[in-house]
Amino acid sequence: MKALVFDYDGLIVDSELPEFLCWQRVFEAHGQPLTLQDWLPVVGGAVIVDLRKELEGRLGRPLDWGRVDPDRIAHYHSIFDQQAVLPGVRELMEAGRGAGWAIGVASNSTADWVRPGLERFGLSRHIGAIRTRDTARRPKPHPDPYLEVLAELGAEAGQSFAFEDSATGVAAAKAAGLTVVAVPNTLTRHQDLGGADQLLDSLEQFRLPS
Repeated sequence: MKALVFDYDGLIVDSELPEFLCWQRVFEAHGQPLTLQDWLPVVGGAVIVDLRKELEGRLGRPLDWGRVDPDRIAHYHSIFDQQAVLPGVRELMEAGRGAGWAIGVASNSTADWVRPGLERFGLSRHIGAIRTRDTARRPKPHPDPYLEVLAELGAEAGQSFAFEDSATGVAAAKAAGLTVVAVPNTLTRHQDLGGADQLLDSLEQFRLPS
């Protein structure tokens, strides 16, 4: 069996830029900058950065997050809820299944974020295995999410492709032995994705091997 394994955030849907913009607005409302360089370590990373503590540390005082968070979350949804599946994703999943490829998702987000998102976009019916940071033994950059997806699908790493947008994800997929296709987004094009086997502007450019 051969598989196509997709990252979720930034690869299937651009959830990363809205998150950055919302947190940037919170920081700026308190007179603090949040730059792209500050944010990039957060993207695709295994370590969860506590931005509340970061902002409070800069200010030297606690904040009332019961008042701040609802506005931030509402702002996020005002942007994210307009998002669609990124170009080429749906078509590749459909073509892959039709050609006999198994489909999986390996993400460093949590299951309660990834699974509802896949349902919302109508992609769940294509997907045979999902691993997230809270269901894999270890998160990316460890290879475990990919290895566990492949094991559940019964697929061989050497016959399979991984689709990633971040340096952390590329490292995980390479360590698992898959052929890695990197499709950077607005944020991750600033990361070093040189470890990928292919670098594309969009999944619309990817062609399944015959």
